[in-house]
Amino acid sequence: MKTIIQRHTFYRKKNQGVKAITLFISIAIFSVSLFAQDNNGGRRGSKKEKNGKGFHAGLFVGTYFANKQTAGLYDGYGYDLDGNKNTTFANSWMYEKIINEYGGGNGQPDRIAPLLGVNHGDWTFDQTDMPTNLKYNIAFIVGFNARYCFNNRDAIMLNVNGSKLTVQGDFTITITNPPIGYATPGYVDYKTFGINGTEQRLVFMAGYQRVLGDTDQLMNFVIEGGPIVTMTKFTTNQILIDAQSPGYGPSLQIDLMNQYSNIGYLSYKARNLTKVGYGGFLGLGINLRASARWTLQLIYDPSYELINLGNDQPFTLQHSLGLRAYYNL
Repeated sequence: MKTIIQRHTFYRKKNQGVKAITLFISIAIFSVSLFAQDNNGGRRGSKKEKNGKGFHAGLFVGTYFANKQTAGLYDGYGYDLDGNKNTTFANSWMYEKIINEYGGGNGQPDRIAPLLGVNHGDWTFDQTDMPTNLKYNIAFIVGFNARYCFNNRDAIMLNVNGSKLTVQGDFTITITNPPIGYATPGYVDYKTFGINGTEQRLVFMAGYQRVLGDTDQLMNFVIEGGPIVTMTKFTTNQILIDAQSPGYGPSLQIDLMNQYSNIGYLSYKARNLTKVGYGGFLGLGINLRASARWTLQLIYDPSYELINLGNDQPFTLQHSLGLRAYYNL
């Protein structure tokens, strides 16, 4: 029943993804138009153009699709002082916040009941109300890319890209007193609220790149591959309990990573959870020789890697799609 009545964020996430992809395509079209002219008044493709040998430096902008495997780390259970994930409901960050700190525990006032429009004791929060099915939103990724070209076809590359990811999901609080008037047998009133988290990733990619086909052509396919190292940082984890009706009081945005005693002193702050993982990537894209100096690449880079956040994570697929602009130094 709880699954049926929860307020899902699917369409909001879908719209965010569509907007991100639309913006990326617009940037790609604009960039191609900007660099498509060279110093010869628009005549491109001449064999007399400068050889591509040497160092090339440029920028990358695109979209990043994170595997949902590690999104579950933001499910409100949290971590202990040693950086290990809490496994019991009674030790979870959400239990500490909703029951003990904001829900009337330890002799403190119940700040949640007024938002729900009920009295203290007329609501519950247990393990069945904890968040499930958390997912990453589509994120932007930007960075600095460089390569050394041995000729117009072969190059070694080094990329440093960064992305800030967001995680969204839902949890519930159960109203236990029945509504005034008739209620169907087995009626339960679940109120759905949002949980979110943010994460930073810094991605290092080194490898080999090769342009396929006739290099005198303006446009070719390009392939690339090599090892990848990703530094991941767990940055925030919050819940939002919003008022259910006007006049019930201001909403509560609660930071799960900081816990306070009943006299308002900070008693716990989550550690800076940062780890480094590794893997490999293999990419395919389109190489556009826009001028003697500028090269554009529309590149898709899937990677199979360990996002080393939390314990015992498996290797998973991550995906990025973006536009590079190289300048021949």
